[in-house]
Amino acid sequence: MSRLDEAVRHLERAVARLESAASRSADGAVAHHGVVAAAKADYSALLETTEMVASRLDAAILRLDRALEG
Repeated sequence: MSRLDEAVRHLERAVARLESAASRSADGAVAHHGVVAAAKADYSALLETTEMVASRLDAAILRLDRALEG
């Protein structure tokens, strides 16, 4: 799961850099907006996947704990 967390942090930093660049640049603002919107969409999809994986891992761990308890 650490690789997934690392990917989320990397994407968050990339989105922040894109937003910063877009706010500083008057030229090409529309293009930057499209890139930022796409990055945000990617981030949203990655966040949803992360939450699903975390939920499944929690359920699997709970099942294993119950099995080990007898």
